[in-house]
Amino acid sequence: MFLRFVLAWLVGTVAAHLLAPSLLALGSAIGGLLLLGLLGRDAPRMRHGAILGLALVLGALRYSAGLPNFGPSHIVTLADQGELVVAGVVAEAPRQNATSQRLILTVEAVQTAAGNQAAEGRVLVVLPSYPAYSYGQRLRVRGALSQPRAAEREGEFDYRAYLAHRNIFVIMAEPSETRLLTGSSGNPALAALLRLREYCRSILLRTLPEPQAALAVGIMLGIRSTIPEAVANAFAATGTSHILVISGWHFSLVAGVLAGLATSLRLKGIQALVLTLGVMWGYALFAGASAAVLRAATMASLATIGKASKRERDPWRLLGASCWFLCLANPHTLWDLGFQLSALAIVSLFAFSSPIDTWLAARRPFTWPGMAPVRASLTATLAVQVLTLPLIAYHFGNLSLIAPLANILIVPLLPFVMAASALTLLGGVMWLPLGQLIAPCAWLPLTAMSAGVMLLASPRWAALQVPPFPLWLLLSYYGLVAVAVWWSGRSVER
Repeated sequence: MFLRFVLAWLVGTVAAHLLAPSLLALGSAIGGLLLLGLLGRDAPRMRHGAILGLALVLGALRYSAGLPNFGPSHIVTLADQGELVVAGVVAEAPRQNATSQRLILTVEAVQTAAGNQAAEGRVLVVLPSYPAYSYGQRLRVRGALSQPRAAEREGEFDYRAYLAHRNIFVIMAEPSETRLLTGSSGNPALAALLRLREYCRSILLRTLPEPQAALAVGIMLGIRSTIPEAVANAFAATGTSHILVISGWHFSLVAGVLAGLATSLRLKGIQALVLTLGVMWGYALFAGASAAVLRAATMASLATIGKASKRERDPWRLLGASCWFLCLANPHTLWDLGFQLSALAIVSLFAFSSPIDTWLAARRPFTWPGMAPVRASLTATLAVQVLTLPLIAYHFGNLSLIAPLANILIVPLLPFVMAASALTLLGGVMWLPLGQLIAPCAWLPLTAMSAGVMLLASPRWAALQVPPFPLWLLLSYYGLVAVAVWWSGRSVER
């Protein structure tokens, strides 16, 4: 019932986005469903239907209640009005690459030809790479505001919709003047954590050569902007880009290390739980707190709490709860591509790993001695592709043919890369020469990973370009998969 509740909530969120119901209509629907639930309290089907209907309407209400109000002081009203001056606070850690940095400015005031006035909203500002700015700094930028580019045809990436789900409706590209103002704002603890993250990034860049340093930064810190384009394209072509994303694997490793640490320190009960949750969420914020990272952290936290309380830890319930918590906090998380891929990958693993493993186990060469690890890796790779591959093809037009082989060969290197990179980072933080002394231990698996990915991506047939296809075709595929899973479950029950 809980999973149906979560699914109904998510459907309600999407329905509110598509239909834009009024708050009055939603309130009336809630009243009607509550009445239906009371009348049918002795009828299980009617009661369950009322609960699911209530979940759907509450999901729609949560989405509708969080929509921005474009009042006269909102920054979007000044789009395409010529040059003006915007003062505000850097709301997130800027995203940097070799040629530019993109930062989100929470607007405090604007200066136009009519004079100074208070304003609100968020602006995406595109600046040169240097000087680099950071979270919490106050800036004054001069330039013209414009609306993001919308999709011109179906299947094309809609940049305007993407930014709208992040509550950004205007862009200032290449301001003519940028000035750093005195004072700072934001959360001091988060600012300190992001400074530590930048310091750790500098340590890895000083202890390892490229592209190994950029890979270590991406895998350990979640910063992918400095990975060379050729290397990033090779990971995409081989279907191994998930290695560069902070995932449940990272949090499982953190939880395992913390469990060992708690045992060594003889911490029990609530002390061990507080240590584990504190470090995991600190790492989630440290790694950028993207939707995919928060999903993994929430799911790992719920599993840790379940283990500490010795309660049932059904993986489907953990996944459903983590997705529901995130969408309750921010309904727009549902439109985050990283979150979609992360959640679909877990659903795919849960749903298809067992039948794929059973099918492979009955066939050569997987019946040979010593092939169990290969079979396990191939099973996970194929299972994940069932639900994630169509979404990747829809958004990126990329179909990796070599992904199964690449994942079998490359994924086993990840634990060694993480362990050696963590030791290098820890040594460098303690004393830079010590980190440089340990660095060759990380250089070897990082080099094997990067060279292996580049080699596997080199054949022309490694990845195919898929022509754009409409959204209804993608949704039809997922509908057919859902029907097939439901029908298969009924067949097993019979």
